[in-house]
Parts: sequence; structure tokens; C-alpha cells
Amino acid sequence: MKKFLLLLMAVCVCVVMGDFTACSTARAAEAESNYRIMVNRAANCVTVYGKDAAGGYTVPVRAFVCSCGRAGHETPLGTFRTSDYYDWRLMVDGSYGRYAIRFNRGIMFHSVPYYTPNTADMEWEQYNLLGEMASLGCVRLANADVKWIYENCPPGTEVVVYDDAANPGPLGKPEEIKLAAEHPFKTWDPTNPDLDNPWNTIRPGIRLLDDRGDGVVYMPVGSTEADLYNKLAVQNYVGAVYPQGTYVVKIMGGYDLNMVGAYFVRVQGTDFLGMRAEQDRIICVY
Repeated sequence: MKKFLLLLMAVCVCVVMGDFTACSTARAAEAESNYRIMVNRAANCVTVYGKDAAGGYTVPVRAFVCSCGRAGHETPLGTFRTSDYYDWRLMVDGSYGRYAIRFNRGIMFHSVPYYTPNTADMEWEQYNLLGEMASLGCVRLANADVKWIYENCPPGTEVVVYDDAANPGPLGKPEEIKLAAEHPFKTWDPTNPDLDNPWNTIRPGIRLLDDRGDGVVYMPVGSTEADLYNKLAVQNYVGAVYPQGTYVVKIMGGYDLNMVGAYFVRVQGTDFLGMRAEQDRIICVY
């Protein structure tokens, strides 16, 4: 990886880099975080901000749909910091949360609840409530989203809970697929990256239309956003690209098409059924 980045730096002249060091499961000591987590309680949307060149948290890098606390169990407003991290955590109602992250006493980020600590035993009706007030005060997220926070935001990461119903955040409010009662995979989180997740058999993918063999998105200085998005498409599980207009692609992370550099971003693609795929990519502006 280092050799590849050195080569890319030579191509792009200057590189804009971020430290995406994953958090280990041993959460003994706090470390400086590269991120700030903003929870818009009124919109049920989480936006994660990364640091700008001056060290401020101004760069929106991820947006997640969530479920905050329902009436009578509202998620508390205020500024907090993450502390304890759990692979599985027993909740007060007897359910289990995956990738639970405490940030205000009994209030945590965690997955949609499971009946047991088993990834095939999700409460699928609760998954369909993502985007609505549904929890007992915690912030519920899809598996892939809370896993990203668990792995990338160390203890001490600042969490701000606020209300702004009119504006979910700069990246908008994502949507999740709704699970049908008759669907055979309904007790699995569709975003769960585990290899044994049956959703993987029909999951779409993201196609770089002019791939040079290294997966890097190469853009000349001065390219437009339309130029960038025209290079990315969504394909079905057998590799056929969907027709334009039947899918949505979103790029999350900081980049500047008017400045030479290598930018690390997350590309999210959603097909016409509402299923999503995600990939980390590098945009090389030359």
C-alpha cells in the first residue's frame, strides 16, 4: 500500500491525506479523533465531519440515517464524548445491539436490535423504522454505518446531538431498503458486510467506467462534478451496469477538482430496489 501511495503521489504531485486508523476492540485509552459526530435528532440523521487543513471539523465525510429516541424516551441534546465500546451489548429491553458505543451514560450508538447476539436474528420490523423516532434513547444505525463509527472513531470522539428538522445535514439524509415480511433474508441487516450474509448474493456493486486497472478515479484539473459522477455507475450482482436514471451514486469526503492532489473518498451506490454498495476510492486530480 505504501508503494502504491508513493507512486500515486508522483502522479498527482501533491497529496491530501487523512489518517483512517481503525480502532481496536481494546478501548482502554482515549486518542485524538479525526472526526466529530453530529446527530440531528429531529431529522434522524447522523453526519460525521473530518478535519480541514486548519484542524477544524468542517469536512462532511459520512451521512447515516438513524433512529433516535421516540416520544418519552428522547435522545438527550448536548455535547458528549464516546467512551465504552462493545461488539455486542445487552440492552435494557432485553434485545442486543451490535457495535455499541457509549457516549452519554446509558445512551449509545448501536445497530438495529437483535433478539439474540446472532447476526441472523435481527428484529426486521425495527430495521424498517430507520429514519424515524423508534428507540429508547439510543441512536440506532444500520450495521455497516455503526461499524464504521466503531472502527474509525476512538474513545473521546466528540458527539453533538442537536435539532434541525429543516436541514438533515450537508450530505442529506440517506434512505434504507424496506424489508418485506415474506423476504427470506429479512432477519439479516442488508448492509452487514459479513461474508455469510445472504444479501451478498444479490448485492449491487460500483463500477468505475474508465478503470485503468488500479481503481483510481483520474480527473483533470478543472473537471466538473458531472464529469466525476459520469465515471461511476452501479452494476447488478452479476456485473451488468444498470441504465442511467435507475441508480444513485453519492461521493462522501473532501476533494477539490480544481486542485491537484489525491483524495480519499467513500463512494455509495444505491440501485432501483434501494440496496446499497459502498467502496473506498481515491480521486486523483492531475
